[in-house]
Amino acid sequence: MQKTLTDMVKGLHELLERKDELAAQTKENNAEIEVAKQEIIQQMVDDDCSSIGCMGYNYSLQQKTAYSKRSDEELAAAGVDFLDTLREEGLGDIIVERVDPRTLQSTVKAYIEENGELTEGLDSIIKSYDFSDISRRKITKKMGGTAK
Repeated sequence: MQKTLTDMVKGLHELLERKDELAAQTKENNAEIEVAKQEIIQQMVDDDCSSIGCMGYNYSLQQKTAYSKRSDEELAAAGVDFLDTLREEGLGDIIVERVDPRTLQSTVKAYIEENGELTEGLDSIIKSYDFSDISRRKITKKMGGTAK
């Protein structure tokens, strides 16, 4: 039996719903993992146990240090520039200049809507291609529509 277009769309809908469910489950699972890790860490400290073997794996207590950028508010209050300080301290080579692909997409789309086409310079660095996709929006009473 051949699938109808409606069957195919229903299948896509189910896959997208499943994707959302899996993302939520992953987020919830990751939170539970963190809670379990903290409980195990505390128990290992309480038991003065640095490692334990279980189910074919060895679990070891480790001390780690994490480093992150201070908030923009802290930096502004101290009168320092994050990138300038990295450069001054010899760490400028870790600075990566990048453009987020989604930002490039929306910016170039707006540019073409305003200017009609890319300049020769932009055309030399940006490629474009056409493709078909399916958009999905929830049907509201105002929009109308048919569901089968």
